[in-house]
Amino acid sequence: MLRELNESDRNQAIELVNQFFRKVNGLTLDGLFQIRPRAATKFTDIYFKLLGSGKIYMKGIFEAEENSSNEELVSLVIGRVEEKPHLVEERSLFIDLTVTKLGQKKKGHMKRLLADVDLWCKEKEIPAIELRAILGNEEAIQFWDHSEFERFYIRYRKKVP
Repeated sequence: MLRELNESDRNQAIELVNQFFRKVNGLTLDGLFQIRPRAATKFTDIYFKLLGSGKIYMKGIFEAEENSSNEELVSLVIGRVEEKPHLVEERSLFIDLTVTKLGQKKKGHMKRLLADVDLWCKEKEIPAIELRAILGNEEAIQFWDHSEFERFYIRYRKKVP
């Protein structure tokens, strides 16, 4: 089932965000880019606080747990509306995080969520969706290169000596 997250989903959302952050920290990057401990909790709580504002997209795919009435969060998209008064588009949705639980990939969960993101943006008259992907995250790069998204920016990074 695809639905917006609520406070009762907080712990599962933090767990999924943590999975993503651990993956990022496991990549060989520049040695400086490391996500801090407990960042998943802080990150997730910020979005939960803003959830009713109409400027946050925070939905997930839930599956019924075996032998239980509980639902398990298996895939998640978190994004925010960016105001861009200097551009013709004026607003875009910036996707901050997409993650699918280990063992649940290749089941179409993210495609369903991204189709819902499109509908959400159409309803809010948001003409563009953007995101960043770390080059070292080859799985993500491959996914986005095979999606409807197009490469648009090149972002450069340098450590200050």
